Amino acid sequence: MFLVKQTFLETLRTCPLFREVSNDDLQIIADDYASLTVSEKNSVIFSETQYEKALMILLKGRATVTKNGGSGKILMSVLEKGDIFGMAALFYEDEPFLTEITALDKVTMLMISKENLKKIFVRWPVVSENYITILSEKIHFLNRKISTYTKGDTLRKVASFLLQYTDAGTKTATLPYSMTDMADALNTGRASVYRAFDALENDGIIKRSGRSVAILDFAALQNI
Repeated sequence: MFLVKQTFLETLRTCPLFREVSNDDLQIIADDYASLTVSEKNSVIFSETQYEKALMILLKGRATVTKNGGSGKILMSVLEKGDIFGMAALFYEDEPFLTEITALDKVTMLMISKENLKKIFVRWPVVSENYITILSEKIHFLNRKISTYTKGDTLRKVASFLLQYTDAGTKTATLPYSMTDMADALNTGRASVYRAFDALENDGIIKRSGRSVAILDFAALQNI
C-alpha cells in the first residue's frame, strides 16, 4: 500500500470524478491505478510542448491556467485543491495541449494515465459517468466565458464574470483571484475593472468586501 496517498484520500473523496465511489474502492484506485507527482513553485506542469496523456488531480497547492492571447498570456482560471486538469486533451490526438498549467506553490498531484483511466472506467462505470458530467459542465462554463469575452465593454464583462461565480443560494460571488488577475482574464485594464466595480456599487447592484461580492440586485446585474 502506498501510505503517502492516505493523507490525500479526503481530497479525493470530495473530487467530483469519484462521486459515489466507496472509500475502499477509492483506496484501490489511488494505490493501484495512480501515482503521486510533485512540481516546484513557478514550474510549468503542462504546456503545448510539455504534457502527458494523463489525468491530473491537484492534491496540495495551487496552479494557474493561462492561454496565449494577442497581447500576452490570458489567465483562464486558478486551480485549487481537488481540481482536475488534462481532461480535454486526454482522448483527443489531433491537437496539442492548448493551455499552460503553472504551479503557484509547490504542488502535489495524483496522476492517472490514459490507459489506467480506461481500466478504471471498466471496473467502476460510475467514474466514466462522472467524467462525462464534468466535461459537460466544462463546456457550459467555457460557453459562458466566451460570452463574457465577446461583450462590448468592461462593465458588461465584469457583470457576466460575477454571474459566473455567483452562488444561487447565497446570491454571493466569490472572486477566484485578484483584481489584477481578473483584469488579465477579461483582457482589459485594471483601472477599468475597478471603475466597473465602483459603478455597480454606486448603483446599488453589488456590495464588495475583499473577494466576496454580495449581489444586491440580481436582475439588474443580468440586464447589463
